[in-house]
Amino acid sequence: MLILIVLGFLSIAYLDAPTLWQKKEWRELTVMGIIWTLGLALALAVALNLPLPSPAKLLARVFGPLTEWLSGLIG
Repeated sequence: MLILIVLGFLSIAYLDAPTLWQKKEWRELTVMGIIWTLGLALALAVALNLPLPSPAKLLARVFGPLTEWLSGLIG
């Protein structure tokens, strides 16, 4: 399973990265590399059944103060 995940991600990089490199689109190549790396890490973590943090906790932490501030404006 892990080999299939890595091969899938490598095929995506093989198809997309050379075009961006030839066109010298460095920002797009950098963003693609970052997102690609995060996606690969997440896919491998899921395949290995590693515990992953809940994104709901992060969203609550980020938007909690905003919600309280908006509640104070409305009510």
